[in-house]
Amino acid sequence: MEKFVKQAPIVFLGALAIGVAVIWYAVFYAAARQYLRVTFFDAGQGDAIFMEIPGGGQILVDGGPDDGILAKLGSVLAFWDRSLDLLVLTHPHADHLAGLLAVLKRYDVAMVMASGVGHSTPEYAEWEKLLERYRIPRAVARKGMRIDAGNGVALDILSPAEDAAARAAHPHHANIVSRLTHGETTVLFTGDAERSLEYRLLFESPALLDADILKVGHHGSKTSSTEDFLKAVSPDVAVVSAGRKNRYGHPHPEVVERLKRFGIRVRRTDQEGDIRMESDGIGYRLIPQ
Repeated sequence: MEKFVKQAPIVFLGALAIGVAVIWYAVFYAAARQYLRVTFFDAGQGDAIFMEIPGGGQILVDGGPDDGILAKLGSVLAFWDRSLDLLVLTHPHADHLAGLLAVLKRYDVAMVMASGVGHSTPEYAEWEKLLERYRIPRAVARKGMRIDAGNGVALDILSPAEDAAARAAHPHHANIVSRLTHGETTVLFTGDAERSLEYRLLFESPALLDADILKVGHHGSKTSSTEDFLKAVSPDVAVVSAGRKNRYGHPHPEVVERLKRFGIRVRRTDQEGDIRMESDGIGYRLIPQ
């Protein structure tokens, strides 16, 4: 007992130091949320994009091909934070969906948005079971919808249109395409949009395609990123999400050359790892890793 009493001041000081550290961590964490931050995770051969909204909202678009997404989220979220406001599944292929299964099991998810087009895979079957088990509200994305994320941030849904989703012969044809706006900063998320969907967007929503940052469609496949589409988007920066030395050859050399020819800066997760953008609503900057 006497020994414990002698050590009590040391224990107290240690606990105090930990408490102060936690408080300062919370202060800096809250300060960082004054800006919009978008992180294009290095998810291997897949897509996973995380948005931190000023004031605290959190949106995850796709989850990559495996549970590596949990470590990625852990690197950007406070250790006590186990909630997400919205998950968006652009389409039900495993390289976008599989990681979300781990997220649903680990995090308290307020809502899920998907294209409404299913897929005959074990991953999609598990997705449906988890949504039912945890009773997570779901919304079906349709062209014209707007998600008001608060503090001047909005996510506009450009695809799929009702008729496209109803007659989609392939999940890519009903892929969710969305445009994030924060004041004067815009980001276009294309999922695995291919040539046919790009041309549909050019016909239906040309005025909504312009963006500062483009998430390149289908990991830089040559089936995406047509010249007409790039002209309409006219981004300053194009982000390619692809795995290192992937067997598909993504991004395709023709696509990389086309982007450079248009004067677009190309950033690649397979070469750089996670790519982060921060915006105050007036301008934006890419944060060095």
